[in-house]
Amino acid sequence: ENRNGLTLLFAYTYSHEIDEVSNDLNSLSNPFNPAYDRGSGNFDQRHIFNASYIYNLPFFTHGANALERTVLGGWSISGITVARSGSPAQSGTPFQYTGPDTLGLGGGTTNRPNLVARVSYPKKRLAWFSTSSFANPVAPWNGGPNQGFGNAGKDAVILPGQFNTNLSLFKLIPIAPENRANLELRFESFNTFNQTEFNAVDTNTADSNFGQVTGTYDARTLQLGAKITF
Repeated sequence: ENRNGLTLLFAYTYSHEIDEVSNDLNSLSNPFNPAYDRGSGNFDQRHIFNASYIYNLPFFTHGANALERTVLGGWSISGITVARSGSPAQSGTPFQYTGPDTLGLGGGTTNRPNLVARVSYPKKRLAWFSTSSFANPVAPWNGGPNQGFGNAGKDAVILPGQFNTNLSLFKLIPIAPENRANLELRFESFNTFNQTEFNAVDTNTADSNFGQVTGTYDARTLQLGAKITF
């Protein structure tokens, strides 16, 4: 929509991707039971919202003298806001049990823990999800079920989503007749509101920081620029 110098564009996508193996080089955790790995895959991202906007600031455009129009008028502000939910903890940070071999296959296999309680999400740096919801699997020779495989699904833990806004303030200044050449001034900000956005969580049960946030997106970045177009 374009009205009174304001242009808006919105887009929303809902999706749900289910698979057994997400990438070509991945393999099944339990080759005798493909359904063990059936669940939400790497590309499952339920909600994605994007908004883009451009607003031509109305100041010093009418009734202003030439100097005011040149210096103070003609500025525009544009931006992109993205909000998206997180994906299951598989790609890059696989959700997995690491410990004594409960499968009897000599190691080199992928296993997951048992799910003993519903997963909750405090969404804090030291506790993104409830690690008490998981327990080590039990080997069949110790009375464990499922041939020693943990019963937690590969999509049992959802990683953080993202909410981010980038803004730009810019202006074109004619420097030659009939707009044959223009000077463009830009002031840009990325992660404008400087929100702390988590992007990685430790999901390996053997690690001391299991369940903790281990990475973030970049903090706010400011950028000044100028270019001549002709």
